[in-house]
Amino acid sequence: MKSKIFALAGATVFALSSCTVGQQYQVTGAPIGSKEGMAKSKIIGKSDFSVKAAAENGGITTIGAVQHTQKMILIFPVYKTTVYGE
Repeated sequence: MKSKIFALAGATVFALSSCTVGQQYQVTGAPIGSKEGMAKSKIIGKSDFSVKAAAENGGITTIGAVQHTQKMILIFPVYKTTVYGE
């Protein structure tokens, strides 16, 4: 009985856990700015999470910094790109 409870608890922890990896870049000598644009991937289907898409979403023409984040939800990667600038 105890082994079933431990197995169920382990499976629950595994299912609810995730791992996040992030990288930040200062791409130009431009100041970071006050605007922020974001683009995310979808778990299923095609999606555009490029720097260009994030800049367009935030109305940014001069990019100051870029941040890429990858998060694993179970076995599915979810990507997020955040762009800072003016």
